[in-house]
Amino acid sequence: MGLFKNLGRKVEEFKKTSEAVAEEGASYECGSCGERFYVEKSECSECGGTVASVVKESKSSDTEERRTK
Repeated sequence: MGLFKNLGRKVEEFKKTSEAVAEEGASYECGSCGERFYVEKSECSECGGTVASVVKESKSSDTEERRTK
């Protein structure tokens, strides 16, 4: 029985981690509810709000910016 409890915990941990990583990679976000998407949509499938692209700044551009100041 302990084996199945441990396996269940590991599966849940993996699920949470994979969902978090998937959200980080999404390029579009709903302005109303915050739902994230990988493909461009004109309207959010969750709430019907407007979807906009998400601009991400990389760490290398932050570092480069600090060097020039």
